[in-house]
Amino acid sequence: QQQQQQYVSMNKKVCCLRNIRTLPLSQIHGLELNLQPKAWLNIVASAHTTVEQKNEAMEEILLLAKDKRRVKLFLDEGILDYILWTVSRYLEKIDIPRHNPKHWQNVIVSKSERTAAQLAATCGIALGKAHCCAALNGSGVMGENRLLHSTNIATAYGRGTVPEERQVAQMLHEVPHHARITKTKDPTIVIPNQEVFCWRALNLVQAQEWAKKLQKVANGQL
Repeated sequence: QQQQQQYVSMNKKVCCLRNIRTLPLSQIHGLELNLQPKAWLNIVASAHTTVEQKNEAMEEILLLAKDKRRVKLFLDEGILDYILWTVSRYLEKIDIPRHNPKHWQNVIVSKSERTAAQLAATCGIALGKAHCCAALNGSGVMGENRLLHSTNIATAYGRGTVPEERQVAQMLHEVPHHARITKTKDPTIVIPNQEVFCWRALNLVQAQEWAKKLQKVANGQL
């Protein structure tokens, strides 16, 4: 609960569909390395950048996320908003048989949208693994209320025996995010200034379910 409150207090803006200015991608590549994370994050958070631009930004974020300090920055700034929103929209489209798409305008999943979902899911997994690693390095063992509870969890992680899914689920449980709750007859239509998001904190079961989804999307199984 304390870990969740930490992230809630740090991030109050939705990291999706923001009306913000962004730098040209070529200019971001030329920035000092310490200025690049937020610049790339602005690309995915903006309502005015294309799917292709967001995909390039996510590729760069994946590289930057190898540094645990940047991982914390991305999570603090709300990157899970974009990751879970992108993946959830993709899953909604590929699950058309369960819906009534007669009135949906954009039912076809484009190649760029599929790539966006896979990049988002892959980034979510990378962030989860880094988040888990940072937690272990910081305390040596997990607290009794953490998802990965084992007396030898630190040793298990060091040996690479903690399942990837559990590492990702731990992060999803501990770091709340904004989720789209807009009521609409056609969820494939997104109107930036009319979309409604609310805070969502996943319980352990929900976090594990989402971790499985991210793995499947990242691996091309969905």
